[in-house]
Amino acid sequence: MDTTAERNHVTPTPIPSTRIHVSPQGDNAGAGTVEAPFRTLRRALEEVAARKRSSGLPADGLAVVLADGTYEIAESVTLGPEVSGKDGASVFVCALPGVEARLAGAQTLSASAFAPVADPAVLARLEPAARGRVVEADLTALGIDDLGEFPIGFRGFPLVPELFFNDRRMTLARWPNEGWTTIASILDAGSRPDAGDECRPGVFEYEGDRPKRWNVEDGVWLRGYWCFDWFEEAIRVGAIDAEARCITLGKPHQYTVRQGNPSPRRYCALNLLEELDVPGEYYIDRATGKLYFWPPGKLADAHIVLSTLRAPLLQLENCEHVTLRGLVLETGLDCAVAIRGGNKVSVESCGVRNLRGCGIEVQGGRCHRIDSCDIHDTGAGGILLEGGDRKTLVPAGHQAINNHIHHFSCHQLTYASGIHLGGVGNRAAHNLLHDAPHMAIGVSGNDHVFELNTVHHVCTETDDCGALYKGRNPSCTGNIIRNNFWHHVGSPMGHGNAAIYFDDGDVGDQVTGNIFFRCGEPGKGSFGTVFCHGGHDHLVQNNIFIECRRAMGSAPWNDRRWKDYIEADLWQTRLLEEIDITRPPYTTRYPHLIGFMDPKPGEPRISQGRWNLFFRCGEVGNGNWQCPEEENLVTGDDPGFVDLAGGDFTLRPDAEVFRELRGFEQIPFVRMGLVACPLRPHPVVEEWSYDPPNQLDPPVDRRRSGPVVREGPIPTFQVKPRTRPLTADGWLDPAVWTDLPVGERMPVGADGGGVKAHRPASACLMHDGERLQVLIECTIHPDTNLSGNRWGTDDAVEIAMQPLLPGVPGAIHVLRGFGNGRLEFGIAADGGAEPTTMEPASISYRASRPAPDRWRAEFAIPFHMVDLDLETTRKIAFNLTVRQPRDDLWIMWAPTHGHTYDVDYAGVVEFVD
Repeated sequence: MDTTAERNHVTPTPIPSTRIHVSPQGDNAGAGTVEAPFRTLRRALEEVAARKRSSGLPADGLAVVLADGTYEIAESVTLGPEVSGKDGASVFVCALPGVEARLAGAQTLSASAFAPVADPAVLARLEPAARGRVVEADLTALGIDDLGEFPIGFRGFPLVPELFFNDRRMTLARWPNEGWTTIASILDAGSRPDAGDECRPGVFEYEGDRPKRWNVEDGVWLRGYWCFDWFEEAIRVGAIDAEARCITLGKPHQYTVRQGNPSPRRYCALNLLEELDVPGEYYIDRATGKLYFWPPGKLADAHIVLSTLRAPLLQLENCEHVTLRGLVLETGLDCAVAIRGGNKVSVESCGVRNLRGCGIEVQGGRCHRIDSCDIHDTGAGGILLEGGDRKTLVPAGHQAINNHIHHFSCHQLTYASGIHLGGVGNRAAHNLLHDAPHMAIGVSGNDHVFELNTVHHVCTETDDCGALYKGRNPSCTGNIIRNNFWHHVGSPMGHGNAAIYFDDGDVGDQVTGNIFFRCGEPGKGSFGTVFCHGGHDHLVQNNIFIECRRAMGSAPWNDRRWKDYIEADLWQTRLLEEIDITRPPYTTRYPHLIGFMDPKPGEPRISQGRWNLFFRCGEVGNGNWQCPEEENLVTGDDPGFVDLAGGDFTLRPDAEVFRELRGFEQIPFVRMGLVACPLRPHPVVEEWSYDPPNQLDPPVDRRRSGPVVREGPIPTFQVKPRTRPLTADGWLDPAVWTDLPVGERMPVGADGGGVKAHRPASACLMHDGERLQVLIECTIHPDTNLSGNRWGTDDAVEIAMQPLLPGVPGAIHVLRGFGNGRLEFGIAADGGAEPTTMEPASISYRASRPAPDRWRAEFAIPFHMVDLDLETTRKIAFNLTVRQPRDDLWIMWAPTHGHTYDVDYAGVVEFVD
């Protein structure tokens, strides 16, 4: 797809001279003229259809022109083929320049509808500071009687009315008033909803006494990142034990309540009258129909609305040649505009704001265009563009051009992107996206182009995420990400995040001509500014990385994991049934997919980085990225930017990079982001300068200072088959621990130098031919706090293993389980390299504390996750370590005199029948 100026800046079609007029002061019995306008848009569209039937469209089309004012939409307005235009004669729904025509899915509340709260019972529930300031309105008396319900669990915002004051979204009464509080300790992770008939909600301990005030019977919802920092959910509270300071949720969380990512588990409480304690908060009592509100300003003359429309404001079904221009679309409980099917529908220069859902949705059809719109303060995403045929790879040709999308994902905090490209052959260019807690761009499908955009300050509150996210389907390939400016992406929460994230086996996309400034956090392992989890065949070329801690990161998969991935039913369906990657057009369009379903053992799976400039970066790449030194330039000196201090990263013609890398091409920095055009004559200009450079830590040299000399034989340990059935939840029976002779337990009792520790541990290891099960019992001081999850700082268990095969040794697999339930998994090239983090996938882990002076770690490790095949080898280099920070000890099964996972100096485990 080309990037010519004609495609970016089309000359807008003039508004047709034949016009039907609408005004909030009009009359549907009128003629639709300037002097006698209709009152509603629906009536005007009926007139369009009638004129088409009677006399056809005028030569230059037909326009419905809305006068200044607010049009309350009580029922979604649908435009169908009966109001379609044709080539050269479009139908417009528009406002004239300088006119603010607002379509609102809300009902206005007058100041006179509010009165001081007088009910003593309600006043008693309010904080003293709120009494006398909170007012109430009887919604039932105002005719608003459908207040919806809060389900037991939800993501985003439930389908209930929202309150807005002077065009600002008000806050559902919550605690804390800003940010999050954190779980003190997890008492019971609960069951997974997909685990069968068992239904056991999570239980956790909290700090302080705030929940003592909450009325569980009226309903208390907690929104939390219960497991991972990329998935939030609101769940109703089942019970609060104020004496024990513990909360039981009303249902299990999808991933259970556990330490899935490093940062503390966090939550906030929603929808509580007791927490209506600051200006701008509100609460609706569904039993009485009362709205309680602390206004942030004077009620008199304020514009107060309650959103009530449960469908899109405008629905365009199989329309052709229809243009929406210059409208303000706001305050609905769904999206603003939903376009389904059809051809050449344009949404131009519209303001879209304060929606519960997405801004504009396009699904199906061909050649729809969203151009020069301002979309902000949406509960979910900004623009959804989906269309094209994935079986035949026929493109849809939808475009999102020159839009300003910001402060989105206000309710659904994750996976609600500012722009989503789905299907085949869609494009987003010259957009400005910023300020969101999670991702900015989602990509699924084939042959999309994301170019000439600016993205900043996203992924600010989440982890294990990327500003642009794509993954989980290798058939979705051939996408191009080029000539974009990314800056200030991510936050240091521990796991890692990226500017561009290719996840779960994603393959075959291009990243070219981008500028990345301070993007991504490597976290505890393998993340980079451009990050690939499991996949390969990506090309990162002709980019500039500025002050990025790791430019390219990867967590590659081994042969066995790829084999299991491809053979799984889900992927057989996605890769062979939904489409077929073994036949044209896939094999002809994407040569890298040839043979994909029959991978050869040991076949290299790599991605390439070439002709890139790395300026003041901490590390170029890791994992399966190939970045030859002669094809990339790494420098700490200004390589020739036009104005580094002013933040202009255009390269001068005499810049060093053009001499050092003959294949490097100029990157069009000044063309990225919003541009002036007839539909947006005055784009937002973001002014910023280059702050003092970050002082990035140099890579740590983790090699040994000298060789270690072994004394005595190499420790060995035999792992026998499991003879006792597993418990109902899939773990070793605790009785195994007491029944097992001491001689068959693995002792963990000496520090790295071989000195015996006074708080030893021991382990039970068994296998079933497909996985290794490990149970470790650790002795600790009774006052030990097990809430942390930093390796080296908090109590944890580490298992390190490396299959012993002929030839070059494979990677060392490192598992770390913490006392708070957090599991980390990664690989290290050798005993001197820091392990890089990978997704634990099918590895199971749990932690428990059977007594104050003991804690227990339990692992179930599928052999394929650690490259082990018992038909090939029965022996692995192995070590088991327990970190005891209170005593500053690293106690091991086989003391290494160095790194705990340096299995070359540890022991050997043999699996026997």
